[in-house]
Amino acid sequence: MDTQLLPASDGNQNRTGQILGACLGFLVMSCIFVTLRLYTRLFLIKSARWDDWTIVLALLGSIVGVGLDFPEIHYGFGRHQYYLNDHQVQEFKKYIYGEWIQTFFTLMITKVSICLLLLRISPNKRIERPIQGLVAFLVLSNIVLSLVWILQCIPVDGAWDAKRQKTARCFTQGQVQRVLISQAIISIISDFILAGFPIIIIRNARIHFRQKILLCSLMGVGLLTAACCIVRTVINWQNDHIDPTWVSVDNFLWRDAEVNIGIAAACLPTLLPLYRLLRDKIIATREGSTSTTGRFTHFFSSGRGRKPNASSQEDLWRSRKEYGLPIPPNAEWASSTSQTLVSFGRMGDEDVEMQTPAVALH
Repeated sequence: MDTQLLPASDGNQNRTGQILGACLGFLVMSCIFVTLRLYTRLFLIKSARWDDWTIVLALLGSIVGVGLDFPEIHYGFGRHQYYLNDHQVQEFKKYIYGEWIQTFFTLMITKVSICLLLLRISPNKRIERPIQGLVAFLVLSNIVLSLVWILQCIPVDGAWDAKRQKTARCFTQGQVQRVLISQAIISIISDFILAGFPIIIIRNARIHFRQKILLCSLMGVGLLTAACCIVRTVINWQNDHIDPTWVSVDNFLWRDAEVNIGIAAACLPTLLPLYRLLRDKIIATREGSTSTTGRFTHFFSSGRGRKPNASSQEDLWRSRKEYGLPIPPNAEWASSTSQTLVSFGRMGDEDVEMQTPAVALH
């Protein structure tokens, strides 16, 4: 027990229940969204790419974070430091030190996944360079900040070992805070940039205004992660770091929300084909279909049916293409040689029509 600390006014309180509930609840949410994304990509549209695999990597990072949370709780996370012994405090600091590295990586790889998704759906070559530049910046800044964080003490174990701190060369508390604030600033700015790119990509798309709003809204959900980042940064700056096992709980809760909401937000736009599939099945069931597939299966297997609200044969071929189903070799995207319909990453409820040369769906 650290004799320099005074007993807490609220006694030996314990917030481990909140910590466990948050980390497990958010992890389950992330697992559900990533699983649905992989199902949509692998089995519906049959086109999984690097943006899908990088979000899986982000999920693995979140799982590692939860794995670090358990020893943190074991060594006193969620309790006042006054009631812990020196060994518990040292071990807690060691695991929280590692968890911040995981946080840097998971946030970075999530944003990289979103960038790769934008590259996948962008029909404008001029937009690709800025997105590629953002990917490079995110990776390089994460490497630099992670190295600075790891080397905040020389030798490294001085970051958590009180005995080694006496002889180690370490950052001051203010310098450590500047590292975290730098990471937060990069994260917030990149979130706003990534929310703006979809507007640029689909502003000239020939789809209903409602559809544009839907797609931009789904891509803009990532702004919630920016809000979480702002809150956790303010909380961390205002904290009294004399009692880290207690005062860092609120920061952790917002940080965990930031990481996992980011993963879920990156998956949302890719789930539109799954939503469309379920919607059409529900419509078919309500109209008195004798099976769960009914008219929906006939529509996709025979090419003679019509999806709800379909207005042309082109809608049929576009829908079949979206779901990765066979398309007659003579089917055309567009009715003229001056236009083609480019799928919005095979994600959307309707495809996006751009002013580009027509191509056949062979």
